[in-house]
Amino acid sequence: MLTKNKVKQIGLLSLKKFRQKNGLFIVEGERAVSEFYNAKWSFNALYSIEDKKDSKFTTIGKSVMSKITQLSTPSPVLGVFKIRKMKKDPFTGFSLAIDSIKDPGNLGNIIRLCDWFGVEHLYCSKGSVDFFNPKTIQSSMGSLARVNCHSCDLDIFLKKYPNTIYGATLNGEDFNNISMISPGILVLGNESNGISSKIINLLTKQITIPSSSKNNHIESINVSSAAAILLSKLNK
Repeated sequence: MLTKNKVKQIGLLSLKKFRQKNGLFIVEGERAVSEFYNAKWSFNALYSIEDKKDSKFTTIGKSVMSKITQLSTPSPVLGVFKIRKMKKDPFTGFSLAIDSIKDPGNLGNIIRLCDWFGVEHLYCSKGSVDFFNPKTIQSSMGSLARVNCHSCDLDIFLKKYPNTIYGATLNGEDFNNISMISPGILVLGNESNGISSKIINLLTKQITIPSSSKNNHIESINVSSAAAILLSKLNK
């Protein structure tokens, strides 16, 4: 049985400042929880509405789960995990960077894409949506357990980055004519404004996804869609 105070503490983890203060975040769904557990993320508590006959889990009722869930429909399994320090990037592989991403769903999808294409390190500029935002966690579907996500001053980081810096812009070279080679890094921009001018000035090569539309009514495509298209061309 969870106390009212514990229920309140778990509920407050929906807010970034309390996640940072306590060093904890919530993962919901049996598959997602198992992904973090199998990746050896330390946990504070694991809850299930079913008796799993596993000492790691605390069995709670549906009514209690509905009070601590961050979903509109509670999952039968919820885990409170500890935020851990991400592994350092040796700069020997291909990485991804995003300049001021704001939508947690987009970020979660991009984390999944990193996992799918074997990109181990993702960098987001400070001011981007939190990696441990509940919607980001849900959208990443457990991939955050394997992708090293870093928050940084992106311009300072890129000034020191030792390899080729590719950037997705509207005025770059057709990506079909470019071979993105590892080691390197691909920079994507904000959903509304693209890559900021101070970051553009740091790019080694600008690339673009050309539109096939004759009417050209669409100015750009979703950032996670762009990530999927560009990463599919990655030459490792």
